[in-house]
Amino acid sequence: MNFNFHNDSIRGVLRRFGQEEAEVDNMETFVTFARLANSIFREMDTDLARLGASQGRIIVLSLLHFHAPHRMTPSELAEKADVTRGTMTGLIDGLERDGMIERVAHERDGRMVTIGLKEAGRELLRTVGPYYTRLIRSCMTEFTAQDHETMKALLWKMKSGFERSFPKS
Repeated sequence: MNFNFHNDSIRGVLRRFGQEEAEVDNMETFVTFARLANSIFREMDTDLARLGASQGRIIVLSLLHFHAPHRMTPSELAEKADVTRGTMTGLIDGLERDGMIERVAHERDGRMVTIGLKEAGRELLRTVGPYYTRLIRSCMTEFTAQDHETMKALLWKMKSGFERSFPKS
């Protein structure tokens, strides 16, 4: 990925429109971050698909594994995964079809269901665990302990600005 070419283009356009250098820096940093994140997720999607997984599926299975032996309702899963209930329904349907989870009637309210992790779901998590470990180690290998602290602080600042720009209703 050629960040320099793209950033040079952005800088040139913004300068022609009379943007202040600080705005040019903001844009370059933001676009570089966004492009890197998109590239990482695109490659992860490709790799996970080869393993029979997706990021959404791994999130659901991880949540169920973390909360085991307790089951979770679809709405709890959607909230924890920060997705819509419709998206969660699709994920649950696919995972159930593939034998990785099971729907069970809620113990106190028969109109509701809870979701539980099956052995096939645990096995998929065991399969993708080493993939995530290798990927993260490779991406972060040059970071020092101070780099991690700095990066986390900067990401929290960016997250705060994002949340101010797009407040949740």
